[in-house]
Amino acid sequence: MKNAILHLNWPMVLVAAIAYFAIGAIWYTVLFGKYWAKAYQMENADRKGAVMSMVIGFVLTFVITMVIGLMLNAVRCKELYDCFIRAYILAAGMVVGILGTALNYQRKPLGVWIVDIGYHLVGILVAALILAKWGMTSSAH
Repeated sequence: MKNAILHLNWPMVLVAAIAYFAIGAIWYTVLFGKYWAKAYQMENADRKGAVMSMVIGFVLTFVITMVIGLMLNAVRCKELYDCFIRAYILAAGMVVGILGTALNYQRKPLGVWIVDIGYHLVGILVAALILAKWGMTSSAH
């Protein structure tokens, strides 16, 4: 595992994390911001602590992209499409299951499920494409 982590293409993991996070910025402001804020009763929320939330959010997004990179290297595929689809299915399945379970117990409406899970499915799609195309290590090919 240590070797797998050391041999990740870290600059591309960072690029994938930035892309994933940027999608979230658009997703939760321009596209679904009003709905999401209302669903979480945050439409008039105090913005105090927002910077720390964003920093933590980026760190967690970086962790997700790192794990996608590890998945890509672990599945030992050779073709771009094969690498992408394997990593995407694994990561997307985890997100749907984990986030869906949390949203279920929080009793969130279906719209929140679609917004929150949809964001991660799109973010993982982009991150997996970036990492499958440019983030593979030489040991994974």
